[in-house]
Amino acid sequence: MGRFIVSSDMPSSAPSSSVSRRSVVKGAAWAVPAIVVAAPVPAFAASPCTPTTALDDLTPGTTPGTITFQPSGVTATLSFSSSTPGGGTGATGQVAATSTTPSWNYIELEMTSALRQGSYVELTITLSQPVEGLSFTLHDIDEVTGSWYDRVRVYTSGYTYARGDNVTGTGSAGDLFRPLTPGDRPIDSGLGDVRLTWPGAVSSVRVRYVAGANGRSRNQHIGLGDLSYQACILPNGTAQPGGVLPQQRTLGVQPGVRRLSTGTPKFVTSDGTADL
Repeated sequence: MGRFIVSSDMPSSAPSSSVSRRSVVKGAAWAVPAIVVAAPVPAFAASPCTPTTALDDLTPGTTPGTITFQPSGVTATLSFSSSTPGGGTGATGQVAATSTTPSWNYIELEMTSALRQGSYVELTITLSQPVEGLSFTLHDIDEVTGSWYDRVRVYTSGYTYARGDNVTGTGSAGDLFRPLTPGDRPIDSGLGDVRLTWPGAVSSVRVRYVAGANGRSRNQHIGLGDLSYQACILPNGTAQPGGVLPQQRTLGVQPGVRRLSTGTPKFVTSDGTADL
């Protein structure tokens, strides 16, 4: 995983076991899916300070109705919309699995058929109540000349990001996240990853996956990894040892309050071996 950076400019494939991302043409019509992320409070919690989803427990090829944070009492809805110009949205919203060892799951954001520059799939995460430290990884941002050009814009302000070594940009309107150099990078390499975190309280976030050029791949995608947030704080500015990086500026955090874990982004099994 690459550098941890605070954003300085903050703007207002059908599932398969194959890592090869654009080898199959998807022709099915797409209906806007909505994924409800439910978070009941369990009697016993392994990680009460970092409620996290478990995409690896889901079945590839399904469009889940409910995903559980472990543990939490928060619910969220993941909804998708798309542009009209160029192509369909393929397996967007479905669970996919890598062919890596070990294999791990992610949720697709996909565009199919011959795309026109500016075509997009947009993800909105709406929470039932505000949470702090909402965090997730977008995997496999890369490009192949003359084929697909992955770009990502973040609309919800207040975020920080950690970029893989082959990703540049800040996610703003004029500086979208994008690859540094062309090439179809392995999804488990971490080279094409961006970890987004909102240190302050948010109740909804929105990101857009954009086709950066006219494409002939007929199958370009990125993957949404597990979601998590921070449920525990320490009062009076008491720092948890090893919890906060000196160079990190937290945005929108109440003075005198510091979270248990808001430094190096926390990665989970579903984010791939390169993130561990």
